[in-house]
Amino acid sequence: RSFNDNILQPHCSLQYPSPARSQIYWPHCSIVPSDGTRHFPAEISCVTDGCFAPYWYAMTGWCAAWRRLHGAIATQWRPLQRIAPRLERSVSTRAGYMPQGKPRVVILGTGWAGARLAHDLDAKNTFNITVISPRNHMVFTPLLTSTTVGTLDFRSVAVSIMHIQPALQNPPNAFLTATAKRVCPEEKQVVCSAEDGAEFTVPYDYLAISTGAQGSTFGIEGVKESAYFLRDVAHADQIRRKLVTNIGLAQIPGTREDEKRRLLHFVVVGGGPTGVEFSSELANFVNEDLMRFLPETACHIRITLVECGNILSSFTPDLQSYAGRKLSKSRVEIVKASVKAVEGSTVILEDGSRIAFGMLVWCAGVGPTDFIGSLPFARTKDGRLMIDDFLRVLHPDNTIVRDVFALGDCSACPKLPLPTLAQVAEKQGKYLAKALNAKVRSDGAELRFGRDIPAFRYVHLGSMVALTTGSAVTEIGKHSKPWTMRGFMSFLGWRSAY
Repeated sequence: RSFNDNILQPHCSLQYPSPARSQIYWPHCSIVPSDGTRHFPAEISCVTDGCFAPYWYAMTGWCAAWRRLHGAIATQWRPLQRIAPRLERSVSTRAGYMPQGKPRVVILGTGWAGARLAHDLDAKNTFNITVISPRNHMVFTPLLTSTTVGTLDFRSVAVSIMHIQPALQNPPNAFLTATAKRVCPEEKQVVCSAEDGAEFTVPYDYLAISTGAQGSTFGIEGVKESAYFLRDVAHADQIRRKLVTNIGLAQIPGTREDEKRRLLHFVVVGGGPTGVEFSSELANFVNEDLMRFLPETACHIRITLVECGNILSSFTPDLQSYAGRKLSKSRVEIVKASVKAVEGSTVILEDGSRIAFGMLVWCAGVGPTDFIGSLPFARTKDGRLMIDDFLRVLHPDNTIVRDVFALGDCSACPKLPLPTLAQVAEKQGKYLAKALNAKVRSDGAELRFGRDIPAFRYVHLGSMVALTTGSAVTEIGKHSKPWTMRGFMSFLGWRSAY
């Protein structure tokens, strides 16, 4: 993966009699000589539609007879001559691997917004799609908390991006396991880094930034070093392992009583939907499962939920009170305070009180990632990318960045800031896919945002939060006048929806 003068150096190449005719055969792509010459159909230089040429000969070794046979087939076989113009896709030395033809949409991220955008784009007739993410799946976040205690398996909440958009399995579409580092809007390129650190560039015609957000620490000292976040399958796996480890350590003979109490004290910071659902799942695990198998250990477990305001603050007051009563009944202690700092295995509150913990799970809001903070675009006060009503990214002088869009938790419109919810990101992905499909399918007629393509409008459908077994809260409709439901019927609705 070395780059030298913007020319990709391959691991293997096929040397023809003339050095100038050196060609490279790789699955789904090839690189033309540095002088830019093409030799077609004397030899098929690129195989982006179906891997037609036997590139595997490069691994077993070429002989003169095979070279002569290959040239004869390419020049004399009539069916190949008819399909040759369609098969050829030249690869520019600057682009690396990108074939010419349909416009290419590059999607950064595989969250709710990126997955819905990739799913709805017309990859068959309209676009070539490239998805770039270090994660090759989308996570169904409403059920993520259930995986931390074994209620669900991790595979139950992860959907491969290849299943969401099957066209990614067929060149010239592609999924790249990499991390985006920089965006160059002038060159219309994205600089990416592979897992081994090698950097490469990916050109685009349209770019959709949907890298999501990360857990926000609000600058509180010690949170990153001591707390567990809950935003991905990897986070849920870490929490499950820590939970099992602490329960095992607490059962070792000779463990001091104060150390046992610390190991079995689980603290959750953040009283939003994620914090409340995780506390409820943990309480269910202790009261229903652990109490049967390890009753002595289960009696020592404490669960503390720390929130500076009311839990589920976005819900109506009666639902907040109901959720609080259900949590208290399940032995979840709710502490109304702010966290000042975290020192080792101790949470220090604003009033100076200290809470020793065995595991700290941080669910107190989200913030922008380092990648979003490094982009040369305008940002809102909370650090998210600034977009207009059509999800177009803005320059610092409020001019529009050409063909660059942002959606999901990483972006916000100053005119109408929206909550960082999965349904917001999903609807934005659906809107942008519809807009881009219509724009490119216009048969040469220029469709303009605002004139032919309407602005994005979000309609809130409602929110659901699962509590302990048999109880949940549901809020349907607008926040101003919602229709609410709680209890067992709400629990059945939550189970039916998810």
